[in-house]
Amino acid sequence: MTTFKRRINTSLLPDDFLSYTDAKFYNVAKHFIGESASELLEIQSIRSPDSLILISDVFAILDIKCAALNSLKEKLCLKSDDDIYIVKPGIKSSMNYFCELIIQKKDEDIKLSRKQNKRYTSVVLAINTDSSITTEPSSSRQQQLLPSNTTNIVQSSAPTMLVNESYHRSFITNSISNWCQKYSSKLLLTEGVDYHLFLITSSDTNFTATIRCKCGSKIALVKFQKNFQLSNFYKHLVSLSCTTVKKSKRITTSNKSVANENDSRGSISVTSHEESGLKRSAPCDAAKKKRAYQSHSK
Repeated sequence: MTTFKRRINTSLLPDDFLSYTDAKFYNVAKHFIGESASELLEIQSIRSPDSLILISDVFAILDIKCAALNSLKEKLCLKSDDDIYIVKPGIKSSMNYFCELIIQKKDEDIKLSRKQNKRYTSVVLAINTDSSITTEPSSSRQQQLLPSNTTNIVQSSAPTMLVNESYHRSFITNSISNWCQKYSSKLLLTEGVDYHLFLITSSDTNFTATIRCKCGSKIALVKFQKNFQLSNFYKHLVSLSCTTVKKSKRITTSNKSVANENDSRGSISVTSHEESGLKRSAPCDAAKKKRAYQSHSK
């Protein structure tokens, strides 16, 4: 018997099919397995894709002697001379293919979700790395410029950075500023105006950080090693539920327009003032020249 590799084409399913239930699920099922097999799912209360693939044999219920199933048995099965019902092969293969489609769709969605998470994580890590570089003390940069034979001395004598509330606050605000510059040149978020940072300590080194956004949402920050990660806050800012970024962009654009208008008005007034000064000085110069000429002629 010739074997061949089948291609499971999940594009035949709606993009959000895995979330379908009840009538929406049954309508799609009819397209693949037929109306009678779809009735079999409904009579067993198989209401979603997940509930279907978790059942080992969806046709097992037809072995039960039940008057309510007789009409379905006639549609789905062949009846032998000794009154044994056998599911029609075409119906069984259609059901198997439908289940394989669902399983393949779930696998593809999981892979896509992982790729998106990796892409988002890499962006956040890049932003946090840039933030860490900007908050390095100047002494570490000076240390890199020293001769190699003095490196060991500097390393042994350099004081350990104190990780206190001031350090965390500076790191978080700088990280947000760097993220704003990368996200949009028109975006500027100010601590105390667009968001409020709350740092609570249970000891000298243990801190918890929470940000209250201008839109009213509260976001708890997760600490990794010695620094707080702001991925939760960034994700909130770009979500549809947050209006802070949109409002900040509009305000920044408006302020720039006002500043440009004031500059143009100022330049016009200076030019007018200079022109009037020139007009006033012209008659004075003419009078001086006239007096000088008269005195010379005498």
